[in-house]
Amino acid sequence: MPTQGAKNPDLPGPDPLMDLLLGNVETPMLKLPILRAGLELQVWDKIASGHNTAREIAAIAPCDATGIRQLLDALTVMKLLEKTGDEYELPAWAPHYLIPGRPAYLGDFVLDWLAWEGHGQLAEAIRLGKRPIRSDCTRGDMVDHFLPFYAVRAMAPQRYLERHDTCWQTLRIEPREGLRVLDVACGAGIAALALARQHPGVQVFLQDWPPMLELAMEAARKLGVDRQVTRLPGDMASVDYGDRMFDVARLGYVTYFYDSGYLVHLFTRLRKCLAPAGVLVVEAPLADEGRRDREDAVLDGPWLFAISPGGDVYSYSDYESMLRDAGFTRVTRAGEDLLKASRS
Repeated sequence: MPTQGAKNPDLPGPDPLMDLLLGNVETPMLKLPILRAGLELQVWDKIASGHNTAREIAAIAPCDATGIRQLLDALTVMKLLEKTGDEYELPAWAPHYLIPGRPAYLGDFVLDWLAWEGHGQLAEAIRLGKRPIRSDCTRGDMVDHFLPFYAVRAMAPQRYLERHDTCWQTLRIEPREGLRVLDVACGAGIAALALARQHPGVQVFLQDWPPMLELAMEAARKLGVDRQVTRLPGDMASVDYGDRMFDVARLGYVTYFYDSGYLVHLFTRLRKCLAPAGVLVVEAPLADEGRRDREDAVLDGPWLFAISPGGDVYSYSDYESMLRDAGFTRVTRAGEDLLKASRS
C-alpha cells in the first residue's frame, strides 16, 4: 500500500475538457468546432475579467451578439461554462486551464491538437506521401507544445496514482529495497513515481527533455519522493543508460510516434541497460491483428501520419517481432495496452 504523499489533491482537474479531447464524444462534429471557437475568442478570459453577459462579451470582442450568446450557451451545456440567469461563470477548474498565462493553460495545446490534419490537408498529404503535415511532434524543440498537457498531471499527481498502482500490480512488479526503475520519455513521471511512493527503497530514473523533467520533479515533490529520483535529460535514443543498471524500464505511450527501425534500435539500447532478470514495459494502443475491430487504436493511424515522420499503430505481434529482433527472449501481453518483455 502507498506510504507517502497520501494527501488528496486540492486542484480540480479539467475533466469536461479532457473528455472532449480524449474521451468518447457525442456529436463531435458539433462540439469540437464550438470548443475551438470559444478558445479563439478567449471567452473564459473575458468572463474572468468581469464581462459576464453575452452583450458585454460581444461589445469587447467585438463580435455578433446573437452568435456569442449561442456559443456561450453551447459551452454551458458542454459543462465548460456555468450560467445563472443571463450571467456566465467559470467552472471551478477552468481558471487553471483556460486562462492564458497560467502554468497549465491548455488553450494553445488544444487549438493545435484540433488542427492536427492541417485544416483539411490530410487527403493531399496521403496522396503525396508528405508527412508530417505540420510540425514533427518527435523533435526535441516540440517539448514546449506538450508541457501544458503534462502540467495538468504535475499539478495534481495524486489524481493519477490509482491507475498506475493498478498497472504495476497487473505487471506483477513489486516495490522493494534497491529496485531501480527507468521511465523513458517520462512526461510528468507519475507512473514510476507511483512505484517509488509505495516503498522508500525504490530508485527512479526519469528521462525526458529538461523542461519536461522540471514538471516531473514538481510531481515528485508533491508526492514526497523527490529524493528517490535521478534525472536523465536529453534525447531518449542517445542518452547513456549504462550497462545492466535497471530492473525495470518503461516506455509509456511514446512508441507509436516512431517507425519500426527506430524502435528496434531503442529496444536494443534499453535491453542493454537492464539487469539479467530485468523487464521492459511498453504501454501503447494495440491494434487488433487485422486492424478491423479496435477502433480506439486504429483511428490513431491517420493522426500519426499527420504529426510524425514514421509513427504507426502496431499490434501485439508487431511489438513481439520488434522486441525479439532487439534480443528480448519472452514477450507477453499483460493488458489491453500493456506489454512486458524479459531481457533473458
